[in-house]
Amino acid sequence: MVPDTVESSAVSTTSALIHTGLLSVGLSNLFWKGSELNLDDDPESLLLLAMALFCIAIPFQGLYILLSRMIREYSNPVLVPASILMLASRCELVSYACGITGFCLMMLRTSTVLAATLIVSTILVILMARSALTTTVR
Repeated sequence: MVPDTVESSAVSTTSALIHTGLLSVGLSNLFWKGSELNLDDDPESLLLLAMALFCIAIPFQGLYILLSRMIREYSNPVLVPASILMLASRCELVSYACGITGFCLMMLRTSTVLAATLIVSTILVILMARSALTTTVR
């Protein structure tokens, strides 16, 4: 079943807004924590890894936002080339994975209790999503 244009546009807009938020969080963390780094001392490897993940996520988030905008320009979602949809999907996956993992690592530096809570809730959400996707509607 193909969603109508309004529904498709709303989902795409929401996803682009989420990526814009992730982009701003990643950039702010890079500037904020990056200014604290002193490479002459031995910088914290967990912080460097989190910042590297933000650096990986940023171009993918930017490309996803551009592709999302391009997809919304099509009058009919069926007309969007499959290669564009596949590229957008891959950019979204890399962006979410790197951005959220980087955020989790930053949280781990703050508090192990908060990081553990985030990890447990993430696993619960993944299990719930998997359960919902494997359950057939009767």
